[in-house]
Amino acid sequence: MSLRARLVLLFAVLTLLPALPAAWVTHDLLQRTVDIALRDEIDQALEAGVRQTRAALQVQRDALGALGSRWTAALAEAGDPVAVDPSFSDPAVRVEVVDGPVLVEGRLGEVPETRERGAPPVVLRERVDVGGTRLRLTARVDPEWRADALRTSESLQMLRLLRAERSSIERAFLVPFVVIVALALVVAVGAAWWLARGFTRRVERLVAATDRVATGDWSVRTAFDGDDELARLGRGFDSMVASLDAQSRRLVDLETMAGWREMARALAHEVKNPLTPIQLTVEEMRERYPGDDTEYRALLDECSRIVIEEVESLRSVVGRFRDFARPVELDRRAFDPNRLLHDIGALQRDLRVDFDLSDELPAVHGDEDRLRQILMNLASNAREAGATSLRLASAPHAEGVALVFEDDGPGIPAAERAQVFEPYRTGKAGGLGLGLALVKGIVLAHDGSIEVDEGRLGGARFTVVLPSGQASAAAIHASAAAVPTSAVEVDASAPDVRASAAEVPTSGAEHPQRGDGTADDDPEDPR
Repeated sequence: MSLRARLVLLFAVLTLLPALPAAWVTHDLLQRTVDIALRDEIDQALEAGVRQTRAALQVQRDALGALGSRWTAALAEAGDPVAVDPSFSDPAVRVEVVDGPVLVEGRLGEVPETRERGAPPVVLRERVDVGGTRLRLTARVDPEWRADALRTSESLQMLRLLRAERSSIERAFLVPFVVIVALALVVAVGAAWWLARGFTRRVERLVAATDRVATGDWSVRTAFDGDDELARLGRGFDSMVASLDAQSRRLVDLETMAGWREMARALAHEVKNPLTPIQLTVEEMRERYPGDDTEYRALLDECSRIVIEEVESLRSVVGRFRDFARPVELDRRAFDPNRLLHDIGALQRDLRVDFDLSDELPAVHGDEDRLRQILMNLASNAREAGATSLRLASAPHAEGVALVFEDDGPGIPAAERAQVFEPYRTGKAGGLGLGLALVKGIVLAHDGSIEVDEGRLGGARFTVVLPSGQASAAAIHASAAAVPTSAVEVDASAPDVRASAAEVPTSGAEHPQRGDGTADDDPEDPR
């Protein structure tokens, strides 16, 4: 079951858990209430009340009948209804001759023409017939008694109706409760789905990113927004992947550099061994020539000179290979990167230099002389490529310091940037192509990395990643795969400029200064 389904199910269960006991309590309370309202004692009491009202009504009827008997006797004695003395009669009862005069008015009040169905009568009537004379006695029923009797009768009818409709009544109470609970469940499930969708989508993105990293794709990023736990987890994941990516690339660079150095070491060894025998052989051939042929002697001297010069040139090449193959040793110290850029800019007398330096930079822990040699050669090569302006800038980097060395030269074609740091690639006539490889070796020795792209002035830019103070100190004691934490951006002007810029000697003594204060260009620079 997916995480989203689990969250929705959890919300549904949390909604139902309090609803089920509430439903049970409601149903039990309703049952008890109905049982109390419909118990037999109430039914019996109401039936007794109805019987009492009927008995009381019968008493009133009997009293009216007795009064009618008395009128019968009085009418029989007098013979004429008008001659009867009505003093014996109840003054509340109306006595009248049918289709004749009223003998006693009585107190009937207003009598309605109709009455409610099943309700007690409003008035009682009694007829008396004596010798052809018919009397009609009418008495009004006590209103209070009638109202009580009516309520008692209606209550008994209602009670019996409730008993007959008990199940319907219970459903009428329970159905709205069930509907409310169902609506709450639907709302809870909808809210759970909406919340879980936002939560699980980021989890799914994180899982997918993890799977891609497992397959070797280091470019994946989650890019979570917000400041909750998942967002912080995503940013931590992105930072970890970026560190692993940089670490992996640095390992590859180190392995590649180690391979190139081993090949340079072997090549230097193989080339160096025959040089001395060749030189000695040529010199001995020239010295042992016994002849007097001046032309042949001149030719022999010239050939010997050429061979000896080429041997010396090969020795120089062997020295360069040996320098390239030799591990870079650094004198690490903390220094101010802004001061380094100021020093580099101050020495460029024939170039316009613009500074854009940040005041919030940590110290860089590295070999300042080696880095100065790199930047000086880049400036010299930019000058030779036709650059007229440099831009030196610094800014805080995500993990350290960013230094920018940029010129307005012709730049490096995009197709050549990926291979520009490989040894034996050069744009110089007769160059060895070790310059940028040496630069990269120095940068890697600083636990950093280097990249090249196009600068904002139109020239090329080298981005060197170096650790800042504490990060660098920790990297010294960490494994060779430590991740660099600061960036230096260096620009040169053209492919051949890149080659010559990187052909930096491995010690300050091997790299003399010019009279104008700039570093002497590598002799392989074709310009």
